[in-house]
Amino acid sequence: MPSYRIVLVMILLLALPGLSHADAPGELRERIEALVPNAQVSSIRETPIQDLYEVRFGAQVLYMSGDGRYVLEGDLVELDTRRSLTAAARSEGRQEILGGLSETSMVIYPAEGESRHTITVFTDVDCPYCRRLHDEVAKLNEDGITVRYLMFPRSGEGTPTYEKMVSIWCSDDRAEAMDQVKAGRSISENACDTPVRDHLRAGQMMGVNGTPAILLETGDMIPGYRPAGEIAQMIDHVSGGR
Repeated sequence: MPSYRIVLVMILLLALPGLSHADAPGELRERIEALVPNAQVSSIRETPIQDLYEVRFGAQVLYMSGDGRYVLEGDLVELDTRRSLTAAARSEGRQEILGGLSETSMVIYPAEGESRHTITVFTDVDCPYCRRLHDEVAKLNEDGITVRYLMFPRSGEGTPTYEKMVSIWCSDDRAEAMDQVKAGRSISENACDTPVRDHLRAGQMMGVNGTPAILLETGDMIPGYRPAGEIAQMIDHVSGGR
């Protein structure tokens, strides 16, 4: 699938001819996919603004007029509530993408006792702030928060970091291997079929461009390092204290 940025550039360069408005979502989808093969449009739906449509690619969002002549990139905010409709659409997209990944493909640190919440973290074992966040995992677990790791080697496939993450996933005890590598220690090289490439692709579809990236159950994304207490407060805030 081409990146969201490439899709946007292609739309701007090629320009969609005028559409009939009779079936704007269907016609917009057909034209976009004809111009940008494999664009994989996730959804096209009306916005509260007449003749403006939300076009979502995974967790990436842009807006187009019903006749296909205009395209907008940015946040659509409802001023009465100060709610970003774009942020809500991105969260929905992240939840859909995450739902396509099996929990068995993740490295999991379960909560102590009953799990109140779950966070899913895109991590890079050579990222200093990922290592700092890893030091907070025990505190999060004590607070009833399960931590699930997805592999996101920022340097890409075939790099030393990528291979380290392959070795972690192929270890008999993945959590222990993760602990060792994030502590700066070496582990034995292992090779097997892994989901590392799938995790990397999922992160890219969600718009992850740095690590750690913390995904909440609501689909909200927290970029960067946060201490355990702050993460717990943010979770309680977005979940209404449940």
